[in-house]
Amino acid sequence: MKRLVKPILVCFALYYFLPIIGTVLYASSTKWSKSILPQDLTLQWFRQLLSDSQFIAAVGRSLLLAVVVLLTILIVMIPTIIWIHLYYPRLNQWLEKLVLLPYALPGVILVTALLRTYAQTGIPMFVVLVGALFITALPIVYLGINNQMRLINLKELVDAASTLGAPMSTIVFRVLFPNIRIGTTLVSLMIFSSVFGEYMLTNLLIGGRFQTVRIYMFRRMNENGHLASAVMVLYLLFMVGIALATFFLTNRQKLSLKQPVEAKKPKKEVIKGGVTENVFRNT
Repeated sequence: MKRLVKPILVCFALYYFLPIIGTVLYASSTKWSKSILPQDLTLQWFRQLLSDSQFIAAVGRSLLLAVVVLLTILIVMIPTIIWIHLYYPRLNQWLEKLVLLPYALPGVILVTALLRTYAQTGIPMFVVLVGALFITALPIVYLGINNQMRLINLKELVDAASTLGAPMSTIVFRVLFPNIRIGTTLVSLMIFSSVFGEYMLTNLLIGGRFQTVRIYMFRRMNENGHLASAVMVLYLLFMVGIALATFFLTNRQKLSLKQPVEAKKPKKEVIKGGVTENVFRNT
């Protein structure tokens, strides 16, 4: 069995990386049709893409949508989760199950319901789209921040600060927020990356009136495969950057959790053979 592990891993690596390598080569080639490798390499498509005003506008719209959705989620959900943990902890176990409902609701059904409900109300469809993305992001946001609240023992921190006479505003901004900063940043990166690359809801609710990066990419696939591949390469680099930032913050959080544990280990002196030795033991 051990001999089969490496060949299986190699097969999986080829399965995942060959399409990426092929996309990068196609985005960097002038022509690739009659040979295994491209006939010539060029950065023409990347230069053309970065000089395209429609692409720059699509990136701006995607950033705008991601920032608006992210700020809405953080402003609404963080105070709500804190309030639930402090005053209604029994609701938490029910809400953990309730927020998973978006996973059971197909996106097409959600879009159909939203169009039939809000199409004639005069509410801008951009606002409806932000609300729809807010709902679809609830599982990641609620469960991620909720686990962070449990990790820092929110109730004990608030009780200790209240005993010392700190007002609630000071507790929230100077005690709670610094302790959930890393976890909230991780959740924010995941939400930002998912909304930035969102396609289905944006295309079905707004379509060509609000062309994001993914809509631009699919339109270019029908016009020029090289440009579409260049968009995919740039989008992949953006996702890799988000993944690296998430990995860095996750390791940083683990290190911050290890430090208090190591600080609790007392320092004891043991005299052995006339030599004083420092020994660290768990109490």
